[in-house]
Amino acid sequence: MTEHAPGHTQPKIKANRFIDFAKVYPGTIEIDFYLARSITQALGKTDDRLLFFTVMVCSQSLREGHSCLQVSEWAGHSYYENETNNHENDSGFQFPSKKEWCQHLNTLSISPAAGHPIVYENSRFYFRRYWLFEDELANAIKRFTRSLTFDEDKAESALNLLFNSNERVDWQMVSAANALDKQFSIVTGGPGTGKTTTVTKLLITLCEVFSKAFNIKMVAPTGKAAQRLTESIQSAKKSLEGVSGISEISLSSVPQEATTIHRLLGVIPNHYEFRYNQRNKLTLDILLVDEASMVDLPLMARLFRALPENARVIFLGDSNQLPSVAAGSVLADIAPVPHPGYSVENVRLMNKLTGYTLPQSKDNAIDYLTTLTKSYRFKEDGGIGRLAKSIIEGQSNISWEQLRQPDNEVCLSTEVNFSIWLNKLVSSFYLVLHRQKDAASALSEFSKFRILAATRVGEKGVDSINAAIDRYVKRTLGLPANTLFYHACPILITENNYECGLYNGDIGIIWKHEGRLKAAFPDGSDGLCWFSLSRLPKYEFVYAMTIHKTQGSEFNALALVLPDYISPILSRELLYTGVTRARSTLEINSSKRIWVAGVKKKVSRNSGLYNKLFLDSDQISLL
Repeated sequence: MTEHAPGHTQPKIKANRFIDFAKVYPGTIEIDFYLARSITQALGKTDDRLLFFTVMVCSQSLREGHSCLQVSEWAGHSYYENETNNHENDSGFQFPSKKEWCQHLNTLSISPAAGHPIVYENSRFYFRRYWLFEDELANAIKRFTRSLTFDEDKAESALNLLFNSNERVDWQMVSAANALDKQFSIVTGGPGTGKTTTVTKLLITLCEVFSKAFNIKMVAPTGKAAQRLTESIQSAKKSLEGVSGISEISLSSVPQEATTIHRLLGVIPNHYEFRYNQRNKLTLDILLVDEASMVDLPLMARLFRALPENARVIFLGDSNQLPSVAAGSVLADIAPVPHPGYSVENVRLMNKLTGYTLPQSKDNAIDYLTTLTKSYRFKEDGGIGRLAKSIIEGQSNISWEQLRQPDNEVCLSTEVNFSIWLNKLVSSFYLVLHRQKDAASALSEFSKFRILAATRVGEKGVDSINAAIDRYVKRTLGLPANTLFYHACPILITENNYECGLYNGDIGIIWKHEGRLKAAFPDGSDGLCWFSLSRLPKYEFVYAMTIHKTQGSEFNALALVLPDYISPILSRELLYTGVTRARSTLEINSSKRIWVAGVKKKVSRNSGLYNKLFLDSDQISLL
């Protein structure tokens, strides 16, 4: 029999030990139990079963990436129900209706001002730490969303110099123009829409308009993302060299190298604080944050905490891609899709600077956000473009039919035997690596193709695929099965090593160099860095990668593998991210059941950040 709330009328939690509690609620995670017990004890509410289970599911929600517990999502649902348990009040706990639950939480005096380790606010239940992060970030963004003055005539001249498009609306030009009078701005867009090219021109435009060599810093969430940003910015700068009218000061102000957010803030070993914080601010004029969708709530709050009050902040990212691994979905919260439109004043300014008339919104205008729409990676009406659109719109059956009707870009694997299919890919794309003339050529060849998997475990997970390919390559090349390293073996670094200059996500290749096997990695300037194998930080084979690991990357050809079971990790955001890594051709190995389930599931993370930024107190009180 399922027990019912409200919690203040229920008896005490019967089990004081997790082992006893887990017999009744075997799905419980140990940390959830002890956290709930300690908080209810600290508040003197050990009899309050509803509060106890509220803390438990809040802890569970945090592990799932939510920054808070949304009461409406659990209202009326059972935490656990054991159908074989016949003991009264021992078969599960059912949460009450939203109204009854909220009324009970309101009686507990756990508002933000109360100072307790838990916070209840506007139908959301938080651990105080995450409420503080969210509130701090919302207030920081509000402080940074202020207008700045600039010379509009000089801006028109700079924009016309850097942008020359025949598009109906050149959103790259609009993105640059829209950032000129804003301390905080966001440029979003799908894969291959030219975000880094745009932001390079944006930074140069700022320098030209203000006739100043700004102190600019560029960061990304991971070492690999920082490396990709470095390469993209260097390429964009090179293409602008020699353009008449651009001053050398403006061009040289754009940095040659990006770093990680952690390195910018200054990691202190064995400490949760960074060297740069609210008491020790960073020294910079402009901060560019790439792959902003990957930045979690706590890190984003700490980043804003360390910014000087007069700094400009520019975010780049794709709201449709996977959110951060840790709690929060900051970019999705502050860059809603579709764009609601701009204010009357901003429409006027953009029309003067660019000649374009932008969509207007009287009630929900978001001026700091611009979205790039044209993809230069693949055609929107091609197979990859159409499939990506169907996925992100949740059209599960339509997208599956697109796979069943292959074109010159996208196809569905027809090979029944997974091992045979895998070996064919290896023969076509990977066995050629050891025949390349040098390591640089091998890395270049390797970068053209990749196998992506949704999961790490299972027959179709990354670990099994890499192991299977490793065995097949050794067998084909006539190497002993127990060979650890061999010529032309690609590897992926899985931990940051600042001493070596190798970071999580860096890809290299084992190569016979000067008579010995060594590891070669790109050095960021068309050269290679060589490492003895004994110096390598943790690594793994990288014939196959998880989709998560490839955010921001692109490959000419791609094979996408989904598991044989419906994994909790599957979602339309995951599939969209995977599919859009391909430039030219894409082959997918999946059953209809798994594909449809993935496209149907949308990642939705609970937070109050959007409401705090865009809704007034009267609107919030109605939620």
